[in-house]
Amino acid sequence: MSYRGRGRGGGYNGNYHPGNQGRNSFADHQQNVDSFVAANAYPVEIAGWDGANSPSECINFISRKCRVIVTNYSVDNNTRLLKGYVKNESQANTLLNWSGVKFAGQSLRFAKGPSALSNQITGTKPSGASNNTIETITEFLKSRYQMENKMLNLSNVKQDPTLNSLGFFGSVSVSSKFFPALMKIASDLKLDVASVDLSSNELNDLQSLSSMAQTFPKLQNLSLSNNQFSKIKAFETWRHKLNFLRELILFNNPLVQTTNPAEIQSIKLELMKSFPRLVVLNGEVLRNEQVLHANSTFPFEAPQPMFFQDEDVRVLSTNFITNFLNLWDTNRAGLMVLYQNESQFSMQLDSSQPFLIDENSNSSNTDYGNYIANSRNLARVSSAKMRMSKVAVGQEQIYKQFQQLPRTKHDIVNKPGAFSMECCKFPTLNGIVITIHGSFEETAQPEISETQDSHGSGRGGPRFPSHSRPKKAALAKKCFDRTFLVIPGPNGSLIVASDLLLVRPYSDEMPWNQTATTAPGSAPIPNVPGAMPIQPPTSAGAGAPAPALNPTVADLPAELKTRLQPVQQEILVKIVLETKLNLDFALMLCEQSNWNYDQSVINFKNSASSLPRDAFI
Repeated sequence: MSYRGRGRGGGYNGNYHPGNQGRNSFADHQQNVDSFVAANAYPVEIAGWDGANSPSECINFISRKCRVIVTNYSVDNNTRLLKGYVKNESQANTLLNWSGVKFAGQSLRFAKGPSALSNQITGTKPSGASNNTIETITEFLKSRYQMENKMLNLSNVKQDPTLNSLGFFGSVSVSSKFFPALMKIASDLKLDVASVDLSSNELNDLQSLSSMAQTFPKLQNLSLSNNQFSKIKAFETWRHKLNFLRELILFNNPLVQTTNPAEIQSIKLELMKSFPRLVVLNGEVLRNEQVLHANSTFPFEAPQPMFFQDEDVRVLSTNFITNFLNLWDTNRAGLMVLYQNESQFSMQLDSSQPFLIDENSNSSNTDYGNYIANSRNLARVSSAKMRMSKVAVGQEQIYKQFQQLPRTKHDIVNKPGAFSMECCKFPTLNGIVITIHGSFEETAQPEISETQDSHGSGRGGPRFPSHSRPKKAALAKKCFDRTFLVIPGPNGSLIVASDLLLVRPYSDEMPWNQTATTAPGSAPIPNVPGAMPIQPPTSAGAGAPAPALNPTVADLPAELKTRLQPVQQEILVKIVLETKLNLDFALMLCEQSNWNYDQSVINFKNSASSLPRDAFI
């Protein structure tokens, strides 16, 4: 039997897309966390339910009778009140209107807030503090966070009296959602965490903690002692995600209680594969940290954004790229004089890299609908015939592919630091190989769609009605790498023999940016013996002494310590380490950013290219 044609997408109704499976699962997981936080936003209390055999019977009755769902419920053993949460205050008011409704021979009483009826029973005064789910978890995180050690203590959370009283661990389904919600809120708080203690939490897998790798990607120390891990496979959840993890503690877990030397060695090897910088396991040094650091460190001291083989190459390549990108953004037809009958162009799409959210537009850059049809990614396209068909040869084919790509803007004039070039001679053809890296902004949809022919109609003709055609791809920022082979043409002109364009997700962190040497939350730069401490500035601007490469709060001038608050002093030192600005300019940056660290970093990145050389150490 053939299933072809059933539904809009055939036998599976178009609902299964293997390429999107990972992205959809992440989105579904995030939606579940958001739903959990939203659905447990407003606390209520219920009295008079004792006539039932179990609290669930009362909750089901309220759902049927009052049309309000009470979640995350538990029984207070002291007051015998049934406590739970509803979605918002409006639903709580609806329950208040149902006070007195008969259930199991008794009248139910409802109250808003976490302790309204409790206070009546115990005679205590109500607290004015808000105890909804988000605020409760936020206060819990703040109470467990040690700023001076960058330590987050999440040990034995099920025994926390506040969380227990609010029923966070009243059932398995609710408990499983606690850690994802906690990690989401911790991410919003932007806690600077280097160590996490997750001991004594009855953990036997890491599914509920999978998002911790995104919340604390620079995590260095982790304790999972006194849990129930029995299989090394449990750590697959974090494989190659916690790439800065240095020390792991697994005491009192079934996994490490074996006495078989072969099993112990196998566990060590698997953990070292999962965490490439793991050095210490249960207090035992697994490998030479200095050698490991040398092997995992970028071998070049200071990556440069530009490389030219000689001065002639620099002049020719910079002029070529400047004019080419200007015409690419404004008049692609004008570029056709650079291509001949033997010229080739191909475009590849690499969507495997992590994507970011554009801070300005607040939209992701993961829509590749304008690129997929022409993409010649050899890791995805295996057919030799298909590979050849995606190479445009000659002016006509090349221009047609140009028209099928979105209109763009490369801001190379105003932001040259956002681009990098490598240019060298190609003696075989007396030409130059030019490679440029950077980003562009999509400004308009392609002139022609990949699904249209030269007459502007769909390839399928009238078989496909207009409502079934795919919607236009969203425009966003993208990054790119483009390589040209340029050879001499007639009358001293240049000809593009080969043009390779790679499009990938947008990121504002460029590897050639020397200022991005220490990310927030990463390990501080180690102290260098004999390094000079920060000296007090004698005057603003040029001539002020430069700070050392490893300043601490203790090195700040006495004048600044008197004038600045302790938190401001820490932010100032972090900005100096992050940006390599001298003390005067770092102080100016912090003041203009209202002492907000994240805003200071953003403002610095936006203005770094325009700062004078003496602004830096």
